[in-house]
Amino acid sequence: MDATSAKQLQQAHIVAPAEDEALIPIVPTKNDTTIVVDESRNSSNPAERDAPDLPDLADGKKGVDEADTKLVRGAVVVRDGNDVARYVVSTQDDGDPALTFRSFIIGSGLTALAACINQIYFYKPVEVSFASVFLCLMAYVIGVAWSKLLPRREHVEKFLPRQAAWLGPAVHFINPGHFGLKEHAVSSILSTSSANGAAIVQVFGAERLFYGRETSAATAILTIFSASIFGYGIVGLLRSVIVHPSEMVWWQCLPMISIYQTFHREPKGANKDRIRVFGISSIAMFFWEPIASYIWPWVNGVSIPCLASQKAKPTTRKVLMTIFGGISSNEGQGLFSFSFDWQYITSKYMALPLVQQANAWAGILLSYIMCFALYYGGAWGAKKYPFMSTSMFDGRTHKVYNQTAVFSRTAILDTEQLAIHGLPRLTATNVWANMAAMAAIGGLLTHIALFHGPKVKKALVQAWKKEQTDPHYKVMERNYRDVPLWWYGSTLLVGFLLGLGAIYAGDTTLDPWAYVVAILLGCIIAPFSLCLYGLLGTSVSTNNLSKMICGVLQPGKPVGNLYFSMFSHEVTVLSVFLATDLKMAQYLKIPWRTMFILQTYGSLLGTALNYVIMDSIITNRREILLDPIGNQVWSGQKVQSLNTTAVTWALAKYIYGFGPEGYGWIPLSMLIGAAIPVVHWLIWRRYKTIYGWDVAKLVTPVIFQNSSLTTAGTTSVIWSQIATGLWSQWWMRLRHPASFGKYNYILGGGFDAGAKVMMFILTFAVFGGSGRDVDFPTWWGNPKSSSKRYADYCGTG
Repeated sequence: MDATSAKQLQQAHIVAPAEDEALIPIVPTKNDTTIVVDESRNSSNPAERDAPDLPDLADGKKGVDEADTKLVRGAVVVRDGNDVARYVVSTQDDGDPALTFRSFIIGSGLTALAACINQIYFYKPVEVSFASVFLCLMAYVIGVAWSKLLPRREHVEKFLPRQAAWLGPAVHFINPGHFGLKEHAVSSILSTSSANGAAIVQVFGAERLFYGRETSAATAILTIFSASIFGYGIVGLLRSVIVHPSEMVWWQCLPMISIYQTFHREPKGANKDRIRVFGISSIAMFFWEPIASYIWPWVNGVSIPCLASQKAKPTTRKVLMTIFGGISSNEGQGLFSFSFDWQYITSKYMALPLVQQANAWAGILLSYIMCFALYYGGAWGAKKYPFMSTSMFDGRTHKVYNQTAVFSRTAILDTEQLAIHGLPRLTATNVWANMAAMAAIGGLLTHIALFHGPKVKKALVQAWKKEQTDPHYKVMERNYRDVPLWWYGSTLLVGFLLGLGAIYAGDTTLDPWAYVVAILLGCIIAPFSLCLYGLLGTSVSTNNLSKMICGVLQPGKPVGNLYFSMFSHEVTVLSVFLATDLKMAQYLKIPWRTMFILQTYGSLLGTALNYVIMDSIITNRREILLDPIGNQVWSGQKVQSLNTTAVTWALAKYIYGFGPEGYGWIPLSMLIGAAIPVVHWLIWRRYKTIYGWDVAKLVTPVIFQNSSLTTAGTTSVIWSQIATGLWSQWWMRLRHPASFGKYNYILGGGFDAGAKVMMFILTFAVFGGSGRDVDFPTWWGNPKSSSKRYADYCGTG
């Protein structure tokens, strides 16, 4: 290295990644990624202090390591996980307490709030979840207020000196003073565990909705908890491969790490502007949300073509509704519609890297093409059924399929009734959704094997030889005791036995040997999914794969299929959630044993709360959740989809053939999806770039995963989500990086906070979550939803 390069290297400062490649989930094996360098960190100008501090290297010094480091125009090139570990995330260990009474109470309270809201949104027409950024910011605000407003030990010693000896320790236990980084992280990480049971609890919701079967609350909660801790046991046993190595970056952690380090390691008073923005944005959205979702719902689907077509013929309006309508669940594709209801837009698109979003846009375009082509082309008798729905239909009456008669309360196939009622039929858009899901599964495996195989191999070799080079792991190893393997082995055993007990005690229709197969399948799939998520920061759903295998092993048992999927696919999903938290703990230096306690407790608390909210919604909103279309507020699309796939795979030998009305293209799509990345890889081997565009940035499984986004639910928000991503990740990040780094996540988190807290209130106050609807008076901006009129004026007469 020449003298000039060495001087540049010593002067370099690392800032939050400014190039998209630095945070994209797919990091090309041989291509470089650049993180822009800035020297303004120690400037006296507050506007120039937006970048994180110089990284701490493995030897504890600050700066940029000259060895094996590449500079481009004064910027450090991040080529792999080792560079991320050295230059993006600080190895500093603040040494402050992590698990305190304060962090435990704050985390438990936010866990309760997030669990309730996540469960409510499972029955919404748009798939959203509680953002980690929001929980992080809420924990910070509450923690700082706690530390400042409640009395401290020094106050007791000053004003009550006689009582200080016995009262001081008690006051210090409640309020230990400064709210540090680790307390903050523990509070928000604990709250994110509430998401663990949000989807898995729907097995019991589907049982109640479609089969009239009741499972006791205790049995259900213990069953879900068994799946949670089994997934945790898998993560614990594999942590040396999927958490400890630098190659396993877990990219989605990096924005959160940036927030923690910014809030707790900046000069005193530097965060006042951020807190002010968070407060103002939260309050503003809190008061806007009832207007957007209750008083003036038209703003959730502003569609100029729909307004212009009000005097068109009914047949014309029906076609236009499928193209431009999208404000109500399963109404249409929502082309050129825009939503101003933040509860559905969310801050997710202010954090996702632009390249990842671009792959999603390609998937949305493919979804538009396939939905229109299949429906108007008449595939599988498409025009006999609704344009969009995840329900099953009777092939003769074209009404909702009478699955109760075919399966009865036993949830086992009655072949005589099947002969009477015939096979269930699916909408063309639902068939495409299942094809896309299967293609994504196949594409995922081959894409990772071809593009990222060397990274996975390297992590395995390091784990086998116990040669972990990650500087963050070395700090953890030096400062904190690891969790013994037998702890994780015990959780694995307890999870297995609890699940086995549920199979025997509950009327699940799943044979015990099939339960063992489901567990083994989860153990096989989980390591792949964990490696994929650690490398890419994204993954695809393997739910259809689990249901397909169960359809072969346990034919004619749709409820058994649901349980099989819970103990295979959902265990994999939960293991990803838990591994994400463990990687966050390694980056932030939270003791391993503290994390073990937190995750076990958080999973149980979140599971119980998810079940309680599910029970309330299923009881009070049963009719609308069974409706194949739904409305603007409630939709059973997700639980209907779970049931539909379970039933169709239970009838696999009758349905998945290649006859005139067979759905054989669905299982075949897995092979097609697996073949496409092979062609992509061969092209990449020959042409690294085409017209200046990096071929490796095309991620086919991500495209397939997103190519079903317009097949169900509310679609009027899609263009608003795209616009939000372009504004944040293109305009602000590239053209106004200082403002982006300082306010982007804060602003998005504030909007999420206000919108979702208000929606929690509205759900039980006016939207019938407690059993009673309170309709807002009808006016132009709130037309009564009926067969003649929709809120976006796209309905037909």
